[in-house]
Amino acid sequence: MSDISEKYFTMLEGWLKYYGFEALNVHAESGADKVFKRSRVEVSKFGKVDCYVCSKYMPEGATGQELKVFSEKMYSLANRHRTGAPLGFGAMLVVYPLLITNNITAELAGFMGQYCPKHFAAAEFPSVLDLSTGYLYYYPNTPVWGYAYYATYRRESYNFFAPKAWEETSKQLAQSTQTYVR
Repeated sequence: MSDISEKYFTMLEGWLKYYGFEALNVHAESGADKVFKRSRVEVSKFGKVDCYVCSKYMPEGATGQELKVFSEKMYSLANRHRTGAPLGFGAMLVVYPLLITNNITAELAGFMGQYCPKHFAAAEFPSVLDLSTGYLYYYPNTPVWGYAYYATYRRESYNFFAPKAWEETSKQLAQSTQTYVR
């Protein structure tokens, strides 16, 4: 890993902790560099939601097919490890596979604009962060079947993974702290 990616992973872990995630120990064979999990009851999702962030660093040249394989593998990993009620009956699963790269390819950027996996009572919402630009790529549209939740997935992906979002949140926290101290 590069110094930039090491720094990003450190910051990612801190921000995910801020959002209530805990780091999980995963074996190298899992296909992820880091995995995080948050479980909580969400009224808007009608029960317990297990949310996983599975991140992988691929320096350059990642393809849409590689992202698809990684995303499917991370969804399967999270689905095997979640506990509780069956999906759709008081439980939901949300998986954010995150690919981190130094320079996203045009092919992968185009793929992100069309890749939208579908599951029952679960979401697989892959994202790609280009470290050279700080830009975050994910499926930009809302499928009819995902109308109730896709805006949330996009917002959470941005808040969890985008350095620009971390800056914005830090400024807001600093301002609210200053207001509170006065």
